Formats: sequence, C-alpha cells, structure tokens
Amino acid sequence: MQSMQSRSEERAEPAKKPVTDRQETRAEKLAFRWCGISVLAALVVCVSETWLTLGPDGLVDLGQMALTSLLVLGKFVIFLGLHDDTPLSIWSLALMVWLIDLAIAFLLAGGLRNLERTPMFGRWLRRARERALIVLGRYPGLERMAYFGVVAFVLLPLAATGAVTGSFAARLIGLSRIAGVSAIAIGSAGTAVGFALLAQLVGERAEAWAHSPFLIGLFVLGLILAGRSALKRIKRRLST
Repeated sequence: MQSMQSRSEERAEPAKKPVTDRQETRAEKLAFRWCGISVLAALVVCVSETWLTLGPDGLVDLGQMALTSLLVLGKFVIFLGLHDDTPLSIWSLALMVWLIDLAIAFLLAGGLRNLERTPMFGRWLRRARERALIVLGRYPGLERMAYFGVVAFVLLPLAATGAVTGSFAARLIGLSRIAGVSAIAIGSAGTAVGFALLAQLVGERAEAWAHSPFLIGLFVLGLILAGRSALKRIKRRLST
C-alpha cells in the first residue's frame, strides 16, 4: 500500500522543467530597453544627417553600403571610403557597420528565445543553453571568460563572426541579453575602429593588408593561442 501511495504521489508531482534561461534583474531589463532605444535613436540620427548633408542620393548610397556590408563585405566595406567615388568617409562607414551590428544584436537577443520554441533546432538550443547555465551556476568565474570569448569571436575579421553568430554564441553559453549585446558591441567596435585607423593611417595599402591571408592567419593564430591559454585556466579552475 505504501509503495502504491508513493508511486501515486510521484505521479502527482509536476515534472521539473529544465532551466534554459536565467531571470533578468530589473537593472538588466532597464539597461537592455534603454540601450535598444538609444541604438534606434542613433540610427535615426545617422540617416537624418546623411539626408541633410548628402541629400537623397547620399541616402541611397548609405543603403547600398549597408547592404554591401550585410551581404558581401562585412566590415571590409570601411575600406571603400578610400575611393573617391564613395561619398561616405571612412569613419562614417565604421559608424554604420557598428550600428548595424548593434541593431542585429538587439533584434536577435529577443528573437532567439522564439527560435528555441521550434521543434528540432530549438530543442538543441535549449539543451546546449541548459548545460551552459549549469556550468556557469557552479563556477561563476567562468562567466567573465565566456564574455570575453564572445568579444574575441566578434573581433575576428572573418566572415560569419559578426553580430549574428556572436548573438548565437552569447545565447548558447548562457550570457544575459544585455551582456551578450555589450560583448558584441565591444568586439564590433574594436574591429571597426581598427579598420578605420588602418585605412586612414596607411591608405590604400591597408585594404590589401586587411585582405592578406597571411596577416589574417597570424591574427587568428594569436587568438587560438590565447584561447588555448584560457582553456587551460578553465580546466585548472574546474579541477580545483
């Protein structure tokens, strides 16, 4: 009788749902909301200033540059500011690509939650995020390393390392929305400012350098070595 009662009680208890998200604090929600509003306002100001200074043709050029950055060149579009037939300056293009990355990061920070509700891909995302949250809950110090890992990932001047994949990486490793967006903002700003300075100081040779497989390989190798060092620290911390 007792065994039957215990079984019925077990059945009556609701199944515990896996924790796939952390509760955001009030400060995090406010920061995410107002930072998103600030990015939207900055985009409006950028478009309005282009309209006032360059007219409708300049606005069309801005749209074409934005599409070129999104679909083809990424942040390498900054080097188009070196050419005389480009009405936008190097720093204007750097600001444009940074704002585009921020806008994408904010959109995906909320949209990926809906993607996790899909049958197949969403299940994989939920499981990966649940494992990450469990590890971060046991070892809080790893969250800082995960944060700077996303920054380094977005810093890579390669395809598929921008705001889109950075947002997926931030979501999978368990960062909050505002933490993921800020990591993408720092990494994107670092690459945009670096490209703009390289273009301004070196000139047209900078474009060839930025596309050099050798230099990109050295940069990636440096990040890999830094990543290996970070992984050793993580393993050392987990073993203690």
